[in-house]
Amino acid sequence: MATSALRAVNDVPGMEHWGAMKPSVARFWARFYPSQTPLFFTDLVKSYVRPEHDVLEVGAGAGALVPHGIRDVVNRLVGIDPDPRVIDNTELSEGFVSVAEDLPFEDSSFDLIFHLMVAEHLPDPLGATQEAARVLKPGGRLMVFTPNKNHYSMIISRLTPQWFHDRFMAMIGSRPDADDVHPVHYLMNSEEDMRRMCAASGLKVERLEYRSGPPGYLRFSVPTFLAGTAWERFIERPFASMRAQILLVAIKPE
Repeated sequence: MATSALRAVNDVPGMEHWGAMKPSVARFWARFYPSQTPLFFTDLVKSYVRPEHDVLEVGAGAGALVPHGIRDVVNRLVGIDPDPRVIDNTELSEGFVSVAEDLPFEDSSFDLIFHLMVAEHLPDPLGATQEAARVLKPGGRLMVFTPNKNHYSMIISRLTPQWFHDRFMAMIGSRPDADDVHPVHYLMNSEEDMRRMCAASGLKVERLEYRSGPPGYLRFSVPTFLAGTAWERFIERPFASMRAQILLVAIKPE
C-alpha cells in the first residue's frame, strides 16, 4: 500500500520536485491533491512567452530546486541571483551574480520577468519592482508567485528564528541544503503590498489572486497533513485572503 501510494504521487507531473515525502503521507496527498504540482507557476510563465522573447528570472539560484525548461521555449533566459552558483545554472542561457534591486541590464531589455518564491526574501521589494519595470520592454510583463504573509505558515515563519527555518526545511526534505534557506521579510506578500508597489513602479496589475494548495509544510506526519488539508478545504477555499500563495501578473504600459 505504501509503495503504490508513493507511486501515485510521483505519477503526477512535477510532483517529485516537492521533495521527500513519507509513503503514509503520500497516500493522502494523492487522494486530496491528485492534480497539484509545483510547476503550476512556471507552466503559466510558458503560456505568456513566445519563441522570440528574452526572459529574466530573478532569484534563479543554482537551478536545482524546480527545473522548469523555460529556456527551451524562448530566445534567451537570463537569470540573476546573489548566489554565485547561478553562473552554473543549467536552466539558464546565461547567469549573473546580482541583486534584484540593481539589475545589470539596459532599459527595455526583456519581454518578461518572473520570480518564484523570491519576493518574500527581498529586503527592498519596491526597489526590485522598479528595477524590473525599468528593464522591461513596453508591453512586457512581470510575473510573481510568492507566499501570502497572512497565511498561518508564514505567520509562524515570521515569529521564528533563522536556525529554526534551516532545521525545519531540512527535516521535511524541502531544502536539505542550508544554502537554499534564506532570510524572509514578507514586504511584498499581500494584495495591498503588490498593488502599491506596481503603482509606484508604473506597472498595471493585469491579474492578482490568492491561491491555495497542499499543506506542504505539514507533510512530516499524517495528522499534521490532514489538519492542514482540513484548514485548506474549509478555511482557505472560502476565504481567499487566507490562502497560502499570491499570484501577480503586471504589465508595463506601451
